[in-house]
Amino acid sequence: MVKYKWTLMMTMLLIALTAAFLLQGMDRSTASGDLSDPFLDPYALSLAHRHAGPAMESAAEKGVRMQLSWPQGEPAAGEPSLLALTVVNGRGATVNDFAISNEKLLHLIVVSKDLQQFQHVHPAYKGDGLFELPIAFPSGGGYKLYADFLPKGMNELTRIGEVEVQGAAAAPSILKPSESLVAHVDGMKVELAFAEKPVPQTAMNMTYTFTDEQTGEPIEDLELYLGAVGHVVAIDQKTEQFIHIHPLNWASSGPQAVFGVSFPAGGLYKIWGQFQRNGQTLIVPFVIQV
Repeated sequence: MVKYKWTLMMTMLLIALTAAFLLQGMDRSTASGDLSDPFLDPYALSLAHRHAGPAMESAAEKGVRMQLSWPQGEPAAGEPSLLALTVVNGRGATVNDFAISNEKLLHLIVVSKDLQQFQHVHPAYKGDGLFELPIAFPSGGGYKLYADFLPKGMNELTRIGEVEVQGAAAAPSILKPSESLVAHVDGMKVELAFAEKPVPQTAMNMTYTFTDEQTGEPIEDLELYLGAVGHVVAIDQKTEQFIHIHPLNWASSGPQAVFGVSFPAGGLYKIWGQFQRNGQTLIVPFVIQV
């Protein structure tokens, strides 16, 4: 009996110490780059997360819609325009309560239909389901707007809108796969590698590796960007498939950021990796064939 009580006390002590360690780490700004890190996200690892996708939405979630308007007039290239975005449910009533996801109530990805222009912005919540943001479009033409938000009591939802921006369009550009998945950004060499050849509807890891482009030394001072080592957005050439990808080793500070992804269909995809170092947000784009 004494031995049993001693074992029970030691087990409880170990549980308490482990819990204290985890709670302490929740507020840290950097962490180990090791994939065995205790802050590995098990939901991202299983590719579940809270992006359930349209096919997995409940009836109430399917009824949630995004309404776009331009209170100060239709947008024109090169001029700030006020965007008003209202979230309503299936009955047409506004959705008023949102949970924070990755440090924000709503993430808005704005891309030109040729995928040459990219913005990741965060409209301010004004209450009564309304978000507002002044936004400038660099050129005229068609744009897609992808909003990610988390109504309380639901899964994270993605809703898509469109806008035609007045003004001169950018020079035509043909989307084609990147010749190399290596980029040089602010003194860093950034390499993207897939665990296997990307094919549709297959779960796989993709890894960004950061090294100093002069010395080749690993970069280990990445900062958390929106609560994680990085975020990745992937959109197909037709702008029909949208994937917001979260990292597996979310609290890493480098030299690797590892993401779990499953592409829903084949085709060309443009991938924007978003990271932060020295207080600056870095965007690393590549184009791949799935």
